[in-house]
This record gives sequence, structure tokens and C-alpha cells, in this order.
Amino acid sequence: MSVTDLHPEKSGNTYAESLARAEQLRADAEAKRIKNESERRRQELLDQKAAARAQREIQRDLAAAADEQRQRDEARREAAEAKARAAKSAATWRTAAKTIAIVCGVVSLPMQVMAFWDTHAWFLVAAPFVLEGVAWALLCGAQAAIDEGRPSWHYRLGALLQALVAAGINYAHGSTEYGMATGIGGALCSVIGPVIWDLHEHGRIAKRENRTRRSVRRAQRRTDRAEFQRLDAINEARAARDAEVWERALDLAAAYGEVRPGRRSGLGRTKAPEVVPSQKTYARACVEVHGAEPGSTADRIAHMRTAKRAVRIAQNGPLDGPQTDEKPQVDSQTPAADNEPSTARAKAPKKRGEDGRKRNGGTPPRRRPGTVKYHPAAKKQMALAAARQSD
Repeated sequence: MSVTDLHPEKSGNTYAESLARAEQLRADAEAKRIKNESERRRQELLDQKAAARAQREIQRDLAAAADEQRQRDEARREAAEAKARAAKSAATWRTAAKTIAIVCGVVSLPMQVMAFWDTHAWFLVAAPFVLEGVAWALLCGAQAAIDEGRPSWHYRLGALLQALVAAGINYAHGSTEYGMATGIGGALCSVIGPVIWDLHEHGRIAKRENRTRRSVRRAQRRTDRAEFQRLDAINEARAARDAEVWERALDLAAAYGEVRPGRRSGLGRTKAPEVVPSQKTYARACVEVHGAEPGSTADRIAHMRTAKRAVRIAQNGPLDGPQTDEKPQVDSQTPAADNEPSTARAKAPKKRGEDGRKRNGGTPPRRRPGTVKYHPAAKKQMALAAARQSD
């Protein structure tokens, strides 16, 4: 409170007015303090909300990173488990195949020894070891070829033929001496052992060469066959509808070397390679022949434009031509050329009110030089028109 507020005779106000003004000042200060306090609290609340939001985002990012790491660990663990299971299965399969081969050898080899045994030709006892040994020696050669990445089919084929020879001997001797069941069992034991081991080696070859499964290969062949049939249908339709474009497309395809390899027919024969234009080549042939993209010709484009114009007229109605009672603007400031007719009417009504003018015959009055300010472009155009008229 100032001195003038306490001495009304100096300020020209009464004491009550000074007290009221001081009370008002205190009230304004208190209101401002309350407002500032509420603003401070509101800002603190906003800061707390922003901090909480940032903390939630950080926690969400940490949770996402932890989840991603957990998924990677799970995938790595599953891959390790799958690899371990595959290694265990491979070891089990190898042990089983080797066991079956040994058991089959125990059965088939003695039968062949008994078939070749002769007291007068005791040396023939080595023949069974030769027959069985050749088969297994060839299978060992196939294993070495697989490990070295060489072709192994001839080793495997030779081992199978040798096993069939041994099976025939066992069948003949067993069925004659011990009955049909023994002959069949001995023959199967001569064949099953090498075949089981060959299947084991076949799996190794498939794994080394990363072969796809037979079902996947069959599905891919069906898909390729369907795609070839679709392309053949499209090409037949193109050749039937526009022979000129198709001949040009074949010429371009032959020049570009677009040759499709032969496909197997239903009889198992391979067809000769054929020239098949690609979509880009066919589009170029259409442009060269018709001057337009595929599916368009000059007649078709003209017909399309006519149809669009008819639709536009049907939607918007015909464009109104100039009315007969309208007076068009004429060039009254520049003289008409000799070969251009004047736009002024020869005979115009001389009554007032048709174009808002008075007894002018429908022609605007001639303006005098200097009354109109022309744009520089208009001046240039007028100069060109005057030059052409003088020529």
C-alpha cells in the first residue's frame, strides 16, 4: 500500500476507495498466485505423465527385445535338438543297416558254402566268399565315391547284380536240398543285406546333393505343366486372332533367342525345343505392326474416343451454340484482313436494347488511339497481324 493510498487528500481519492483498491490488489495477487500454483501443478502432472509414458515405452522395448532374444534362443535350441535327433537317427539307421547286413551274411554265406562244397573240389569253398565279397567290395567302392563326390551309381548297380547272382544260387540249392521256404529265405538274405546298405548310401547321396523330396518334385512338375498349358493356350489364341502380329513376334523371339526347352510328352518322349515369344517381345511386335500396345488398334482407339464422346454428351447434354439474338464481340479497333471476313453484321437492327448499346447496328463503337492501354503481348500480336496484312 502506497502513501497516496493512505492519504486520500494527496491522491484525490477517499480512504474507503484506497482500501478497496488495496483489497483488489491483494485479491489479484492471490488469484495470480493460485493460478501460478495450479499451472505449476498441472505442469508437474504433465511431466509425471510424460515420464510414465517414457518408462512404459522403455519397458515395452525391453520386453520386445527380451522376447526376440527368447525366440532366437528357442529357435537355436530347437535347431540344435533337431540336429541332435538327426545325428542320432542317422547313427541308429547305420547301426541297424549294418546289423541286418551281417545277419543276412550269416544266413546266406553258409548256404552258398554248402552249395559249393565238394570233397573232390575243396577249393570251390572260396567261391561263396568271392560272390558275397564282390558285392560288399562294390558297396565299399560306392561309399568311397560318395565321400569323394564322384558318381557311385555303377558301383551300386554292380553290387545289386552280384547279389542277384548269389540269391539265385541260394534259391536253387536251398529249394532242392531243404525245400522252397529255405530257398526263398536264402535268396532274400543274399539280396536284402546289400540292398539295405545301398539304401543307407542313397540317403547319404541325397543329403550331400541337397535333394528335394519326391513329392515336392512331383508338385513342381505339375505346376510347371499347368503353366506350360496356360502359355500354350495364350499363344494359340494370339496366333488365331492376329496372325500378322504373331509372325512378327516369332521373328523377334528367334532373333532374341527366346527358345523354350523341350518338354516330356505323355508317351515319355521329349519334344523338340520351340520358339516362344515373351510378353515383352509380343508387346513390341504389336507396337511395330499396329503402332499401339497389345489389344489396341487405330480403329479400336477411334471407336473408343467416339464412345467416350457419346457418353460425355449423354451425361452433360449437348453444348449450347451461340444464340441468334447475341451480338458477338468484333474487332473494331484493328482493320480486317483482305482474306478474312469482317465480323460486323451487314444488316443489324437499329433499335435500342439488343446489346445494351444505342443505335450502333450491333457493332461496338470504334475506339480512338490512346484511350486503351494494351498489354505488351497484345501489342506484339497486333504488330504481327499488321505485318502479315502488309505482305
